[in-house]
Amino acid sequence: MNRLIIVIYYLVVYGSIFLISVLTPYITRKTESFGVSIPTDKYHDKDILLIRNKYRNSVVLFGGIIAIIALVSIFTIPSKYAIFFITAAMLIQMGVMSIFYLKSHKKMKKLKNEKQWSKDRIETVVIDTEFRNKKVVVSPVWFALYLVVIGITLGFGMLYYDQMPDRIPMQYAMDGTVSRWADKSYRILLFAPLVQTFLTTVMVFVYWVIRKAKQQIDPSNTKESLQQNRVFRYRWSAFIVFGGLLLLGLFTIMQASFIGFIKGYMMTTGIPLAFTFIIIVVAIILSITTGQGGSRIRIHQKGSDKIISRDDDKYWKLGIFYYNPEDPALFVEKRFGVGWTSNFARPMTWVIFLILIVLIVLLTIGTTYLAK
Repeated sequence: MNRLIIVIYYLVVYGSIFLISVLTPYITRKTESFGVSIPTDKYHDKDILLIRNKYRNSVVLFGGIIAIIALVSIFTIPSKYAIFFITAAMLIQMGVMSIFYLKSHKKMKKLKNEKQWSKDRIETVVIDTEFRNKKVVVSPVWFALYLVVIGITLGFGMLYYDQMPDRIPMQYAMDGTVSRWADKSYRILLFAPLVQTFLTTVMVFVYWVIRKAKQQIDPSNTKESLQQNRVFRYRWSAFIVFGGLLLLGLFTIMQASFIGFIKGYMMTTGIPLAFTFIIIVVAIILSITTGQGGSRIRIHQKGSDKIISRDDDKYWKLGIFYYNPEDPALFVEKRFGVGWTSNFARPMTWVIFLILIVLIVLLTIGTTYLAK
């Protein structure tokens, strides 16, 4: 039965990585291809389609081979080594995706130089000064529910402390046996609320990034692009708020397992897998239906092919890392994939990263102490 859990875990996590790897070129903005800016009307150019399809076919072929090898190995090697093997398979898949991306990025840069698509077109930047005043994200009041969940988790533990067993399983091995125990104590009840507090901090930060990230408006069709961008931010902010609530719910369930209301390897493993599956599926559906910057949302407003976005490829290293000292923005849309990335030329970006690292270290130290 434990091998079935490993297979499910592998299919959920690896399957999502594989699917996103294949779909990414099709859900990015039509003004970009493999990290290279292009005119919107060239998105369906036959040469670009060839690069896009070759990338897809390569990822499908090699990703499929890796998946088959991993699945066969799960049933042929000792289960205690299987988790390490499939983790390596997922890392290999991400490495393969990166290699194929870099090859496609190089081809796109060469093609752009050859075709000279920007010739005789007007390059411009469009900013909506009223954008921040419009409803682009869900209400932050929803985060009050996070405090309610944390309070329930802590109160639930305190209320039923007397029913808690003397020894609490903290970790299971892949064969279903308990590999780490903790003695009953009041401090163990702080484990789940502490992690929930950290997750709340992260989700509020991501929500803030979505709200404050730099505008990216397609000048060839400003009205459509503005509406798409508002919907894009609103949907992802809703996903962050409610997806975060699901994550907090996982640790409420963990608290229930500490008390003894939920018992057994299958329950303590199966429920988190189910929650993870729901979050991943929703994220993939949202990515496909919305696209980067809302590019897959159909508004049907005609634009101009003579006006294109300003070419800022020089600020995008490998089409992935944004480094522009002249841009005051801390966060911008990714060029490959869905979401946002940082302006690595801004010192505040590194300060934020340092703060997150410190918080993670403190969380690790705190949870390790509480779980003793």
